[in-house]
Amino acid sequence: MNEQDYSAATWRLLHDHLVQATPEQRHLYVARSNYGDNGRALAWLADQPDLDRATALMLFWSVGAGWHAQYETIDAVPEYARDTHQLIARVQQRYLAGFYADHGIAFDPGHWDGAGPHEHAPEELQRMPPQMLQAVDGDLAIDPFDEAYSEDYDDGLPMALVEQLYELADAHIAWEAANPSAA
Repeated sequence: MNEQDYSAATWRLLHDHLVQATPEQRHLYVARSNYGDNGRALAWLADQPDLDRATALMLFWSVGAGWHAQYETIDAVPEYARDTHQLIARVQQRYLAGFYADHGIAFDPGHWDGAGPHEHAPEELQRMPPQMLQAVDGDLAIDPFDEAYSEDYDDGLPMALVEQLYELADAHIAWEAANPSAA
């Protein structure tokens, strides 16, 4: 399975999962996702009006909003970080505009084990809208790190899906080994 087929197959599996995932499952995925290689899925989630607003706020902080707050313009952002910067700006704009749904999930960016404003000095966050620093009230408190030792999830995904992704990775690795000049 060449790189293009591998990428397409993994995206299909992940996309199918995220389309049917509950708000709680999406929240868990955002919290536990490997941000370095899940940009496409996170960007897709950011475009969904049925994404819970608490999850959108978590996504905003998790992909580095605090670090990106230092830049006044996109031109000041290093080239390698521009896609993420634009994602953060899109989530912020939509969050402030009320684009995201309210499924009752609670989230406080300043009081959780992931990235948040608590990692930055106040002067670093001066350009941050106050709403992005405030907790989202909700009746459903999800501790995304409760599952850290669970056998049911890995990287925020159900193990059945993870197994399918591993199978695709194995097929891709086998193809590369059999076709060294094409890899």
